[in-house]
Amino acid sequence: MDSHHHDIIRLAWSRHLGLADSALRDGRRHILVVPEATSVTFLRLGDATALVGPEAAVSEAADRSDDELARRGALASSCGAPGRTHGPIVLSFAGDIGTELDRHDPLISHDLGHVLDLEGRCAPDDVIAADLTRKRSWFTLLDDDRPAESAAPLAAAAYLEWEGVLADVGVLTAPTARRRGNAQVVARLATNDAFDEGMIPQWRCDVENTTARRLGARLGYEEWGVLVSVDVR
Repeated sequence: MDSHHHDIIRLAWSRHLGLADSALRDGRRHILVVPEATSVTFLRLGDATALVGPEAAVSEAADRSDDELARRGALASSCGAPGRTHGPIVLSFAGDIGTELDRHDPLISHDLGHVLDLEGRCAPDDVIAADLTRKRSWFTLLDDDRPAESAAPLAAAAYLEWEGVLADVGVLTAPTARRRGNAQVVARLATNDAFDEGMIPQWRCDVENTTARRLGARLGYEEWGVLVSVDVR
């Protein structure tokens, strides 16, 4: 990625968190108190960070260093929040379109029905993490060893336009179809389509999900941020 990509990403996240458009360009920590917020959020993006949430939670977390807050459990323990923790989530972004598909003439569906079929074959936690039905522009790889009308879905990827300039990409693979390059095929198609639509693709995965992180790297995504949030109400 170049500085132009970085500026667009900073702008999108600044707006998402309610910060000034230029807030994340200065390499400092930005603190925003939102009295009605139901969660406290820590974001590291490049060399800048942000801490956003209700006053009590933000005040208690503000004494921790950025490195501490980016670790699992640190934000929750610092503000005494009993709610669910989300993250640390690694944020990665792609700066260039990829040309390698690693599959000749794959059988691809763009129908929601195949996505729903795939979700029925996967664990609930995986379905929630991919969040495909809330996204659009579905690319589902079908098993071409069977007739098209009865072909089973192997993997699917989709993206959602996010803050007008980013494309939040999600991927889901059937348990019996993993480690065969199927996720890479659909993720490449979704990523390239997002580029064609003028957006920067964004890839989110848990910091401990080494499989997803390796897949993102193979697709050309660069890890450039960390996100943690804790429900406080």
